[in-house]
Amino acid sequence: MPQNQPMLHPVQSRDTLFFCAGSSSASTPSAGSSSASTPSAGSTSASTPSAGSTPPPPPVPALPPPPPPVPALPPPPPTRPALAPPPPTVPALAPPRPPVPAVAPPPPTRPALAPPPVYKKSPSYFPPPPYVPKPTYSTPPTKPYVPEILKAVDGIILCKNGYETYPILRAKIKIECTEPASYGKSQKVVVIYSNPTDYRGYFLVSLTNIKDISLCRVKLYTSSLETCKNPTNVNKGLIGVPLSLYGYRYHSDKHLNVFSVGPFYFTGPKAVPTPSKY
Repeated sequence: MPQNQPMLHPVQSRDTLFFCAGSSSASTPSAGSSSASTPSAGSTSASTPSAGSTPPPPPVPALPPPPPPVPALPPPPPTRPALAPPPPTVPALAPPRPPVPAVAPPPPTRPALAPPPVYKKSPSYFPPPPYVPKPTYSTPPTKPYVPEILKAVDGIILCKNGYETYPILRAKIKIECTEPASYGKSQKVVVIYSNPTDYRGYFLVSLTNIKDISLCRVKLYTSSLETCKNPTNVNKGLIGVPLSLYGYRYHSDKHLNVFSVGPFYFTGPKAVPTPSKY
């Protein structure tokens, strides 16, 4: 190796591997070093050699130990050659679509007519009616219950045989009531018979269905005695006594008006002369 060519020494640091250039002056002392190794003027006499001897060579500085060898890096792996791009592929054609049947056009429709205008009548305003309070309806007073008043006729039937007078058992009277004609109807007579008399000769006849008692007359009907069966006109026992001529007695416990008539008489075969009316 030439002397003047610098020597390369590999130097390895902590993180980086680098090379420093060695100078040839490492083995050759430089000018500064010669002056450094040259003794000073004061010391010339002490270390100056003799004129005939050569100066000793300057001391060579000690070199640092060479760094350890760096292992050689493995060669890079072989790379595959780049493949050529594949040729472009032609896209597959889609299957043909079935033909769509032609749709018939819709029939023409008439345009919708606008509805006729509606003319609203302007409201007519009237003054509100005057306030009238609602009438208060009071329940009508309930009429007190008035029971129906019954009507009846009573009396006594006797036998006058000669100068003897006594009551007849099981004798009867009849009541004839005349209904006046109206609206072209003829006069109608309703006859009601009494029950047989008791041992006292007493009878009682109810007149519930008779409206107007003033049109009724009471007459003798039959006698149960063969020896005393001829009716007499005493107290109008033959022609009939009108009830309008008699008053009545009111029995409050029975709600009954009783018309009393008579007494009436039957007689024997030889009739007793009828007493005068006056």
